[in-house]
Amino acid sequence: MAETTQTIDEPTDEPTGAPATEDILNVNGLTKVYPDGTVAVEDISFSIADGDFCVLIGPSGCGKSTTLHSLVGKFPITDGEVLLDGVDITNTETYKRDIGLVFQDFQLFPHLTVEENIRYGLERLERPGDEIDRKVSELAETMQIDGMLERSPEELSAGQKQRVALARSLVLEPKLLLLDEPLGDMDYKLQKRMERELLRIHREFETTFVYVTHDQTQAMRLADQIVVMNDGKVEQSGSSYDVYNAPATAFVATFVGDSDIFRGEVAEISEDGSRARIDTNFGRFEASTANLESAPADVVGEQIPFSVRPQYIRIDDAAENTLECDILDVINQPGSGTQLLLEANGADGAVSELQVKLTEQATFDEDTVTIGWDAEHATMLERTSVLPDIDLEKDVLGE
Repeated sequence: MAETTQTIDEPTDEPTGAPATEDILNVNGLTKVYPDGTVAVEDISFSIADGDFCVLIGPSGCGKSTTLHSLVGKFPITDGEVLLDGVDITNTETYKRDIGLVFQDFQLFPHLTVEENIRYGLERLERPGDEIDRKVSELAETMQIDGMLERSPEELSAGQKQRVALARSLVLEPKLLLLDEPLGDMDYKLQKRMERELLRIHREFETTFVYVTHDQTQAMRLADQIVVMNDGKVEQSGSSYDVYNAPATAFVATFVGDSDIFRGEVAEISEDGSRARIDTNFGRFEASTANLESAPADVVGEQIPFSVRPQYIRIDDAAENTLECDILDVINQPGSGTQLLLEANGADGAVSELQVKLTEQATFDEDTVTIGWDAEHATMLERTSVLPDIDLEKDVLGE
């Protein structure tokens, strides 16, 4: 069954195979339990390469902001460790962590000018005056706010406030800059413009960014690396390309973009181990085993879900995998092709609603259509995957 989510920009660039950069941040088994017993995050682990733009993404309440504030030391953690550039900072005071933090509301000092806001951290560190003057001048020019240094925060637009908040953090030259949904209160056009600004600033300063959002589209546009969180746990961590094209779980497949998801029993594995033949109530399909953590032979006889992105499905009765469907709706989107909403009817009363995204606009004279997709685009998911909002027995297994 397909899960309808916000349409996102598909990553088109496959990793180039450039040498891996050393990790600047290692989070190992981080757990945060509040005094009332609420588990905010549980045993999460991930690493971020030096200079990367990493995005933590997930639904509201999944633990993203708790993780961010744990990194900076605002929340003491219950268990686990945080290493910054190889140094354990788990119990280090916040001001000694060499980490900057930009909040959604920016939290500029209203009684100080733009220049005074930027100078504040350096003055507290008692840096020489000439050094402060130089750094503030250089940074203000780079951030394109040099003409507003004498203004107060209330005289600034949202985009200008964001640049000042970034400058206030970057002037301290932190090893890591954390951003907690800084674009959340901006309208769509301003968000797009500020996304470009963030990417420019990230490139120029070569500082590692860790950015929190629930916006999948924003994550795909910004991230070198994505950490997908759900219910206080990490579902998957990897490049934006891998997270989109090789989702590890059903949650990732449906939360990061759209996916059509099936579940069935693995009947056999191909001789070279690259494909599985899976029996579902809609027929036998072939799927790639490349995403499996366990050996392909170990999943024979197991119930395993697999996903197919709607844009990889085509109108084709001679593809490796085919399925006849009833047409529920045809939505022609100027400049974006055609989106089909389909219904497949399988054995034992199984019903599955599917999405197909065609690159060209199309019309259909019949009420049914045969769709097809290649095995390489059918991604097997972890056997423990929970299919969001799907009644497996009724909708997929038909039992």
